[in-house]
Amino acid sequence: PEYMCGVGAELEVGNIPSADSFADAVGGCAAFIHLVGIIFERRDASFQQVHVQGTMNALAAAAVAGAERFVFMSALGTGPDAQSAYHKSKWQAEEAVRSSDLKYTIFRPSTIYGPGSELFNMLQRQVRLMPVIPVIGNGRYRMQPISVFDVAACFSRCLGNDKAVDRIYELGGPDSLAYNGIIDILCGVMGKKRLKFHAPVALVRPVAWLSEKLMRKPLLTTDQLKMLLGDNVCDITAMRKELGVEPVSFAEGLRQFIPCV
Repeated sequence: PEYMCGVGAELEVGNIPSADSFADAVGGCAAFIHLVGIIFERRDASFQQVHVQGTMNALAAAAVAGAERFVFMSALGTGPDAQSAYHKSKWQAEEAVRSSDLKYTIFRPSTIYGPGSELFNMLQRQVRLMPVIPVIGNGRYRMQPISVFDVAACFSRCLGNDKAVDRIYELGGPDSLAYNGIIDILCGVMGKKRLKFHAPVALVRPVAWLSEKLMRKPLLTTDQLKMLLGDNVCDITAMRKELGVEPVSFAEGLRQFIPCV
């Protein structure tokens, strides 16, 4: 977070499940942008604690601070009938935002890539170091990867935009890609030729279960596996028309940051 200070930001430390730990830091803020989220649970940080209670704490702090807008990062796939625990908790958090008295904007992005992305940094390492890239299942499940810079533009442009008040936007790049295609494009951008090894889901599932039970930072959880195997694509018409963001292609977006990592 130190780089934030270079653009005039002030750094305050808090704990999202504890409302008292960050309420004072947001005093006087006109807009509250809530990005806090976790991708797997630990004993001291559950989806319910972080996504649901944490969002309720953020809403309370924003109201006390007199914020005019509340912008919430949800996730594509969130809904009342979501199958994963992650998406179910995000839906509960969304419900809390919608039932508040604050003017809100909710974003549901597909897979985000860019500097700091754990998934794409892992894939880069695999492409750089391994002759064969492991793929779970048939690799035909689809994503719509969007650059973190385009996501940031959406957040910026929703503020002060009356069309974005009390709206939900699905965010994605211009390309709906199978996971196999994502690896192929990444290999092309990096100038590498790699084979793929397709690991059967039936073999990966028990490995994921053991990983989440035995490791503090699991390689993969059963919940993540469930989300990975479902298509994660969306209609980005509203993003383009109302927010004025034209997302870059996946290949172009990769070229913006791969030389820097």
